[in-house]
Amino acid sequence: MTSTSTLPEPRAPQEVRRARDLRRVGLALLVVFVLCGAVGLFGTRTGTRTATAGGYTVTVTYPSTSRPGHAVRYEVEVVHAGGFEGPVHMRFSSAYFDLFDENSFGPDPRSTTTTGAYDLYEFEPPPGDTFVVSSDTRVEPARQRGESGEVSVLDEAGQPVATVRYRTRIFP
Repeated sequence: MTSTSTLPEPRAPQEVRRARDLRRVGLALLVVFVLCGAVGLFGTRTGTRTATAGGYTVTVTYPSTSRPGHAVRYEVEVVHAGGFEGPVHMRFSSAYFDLFDENSFGPDPRSTTTTGAYDLYEFEPPPGDTFVVSSDTRVEPARQRGESGEVSVLDEAGQPVATVRYRTRIFP
């Protein structure tokens, strides 16, 4: 009568060391990933871009990186030395705002229209040299990719005077 065992065959020492080393590497990568998340590396980060032309300085504060469902800050500040003589005309890239669920946009524009690629806004002139547009938004929960954006201050003929370009990356 022969005896059969259900125990696996003993593995070679090199195979055991290799398996142990792979487990250690995997555990180290997991620890690094968790620490990056704990310090906010994968969270929302805000960026700022500025352009100056034609007497206007346009500064955009936007989410440079974010995740779906996160609240984000979006603000455009336009400075014109000597103030604004008439309405403020601005152009925003339409596709960029598809990233967001907008709760509010302020101030309310006097008029709006779209060209498909751009949303055009006309605002009442503010008192003083500074005009600020802000939006209370969050990233669309189903959004998995980022988008490039652009905002311009337009002259009376509708031509861009100062343009700021930026990009938001979305982490899953």
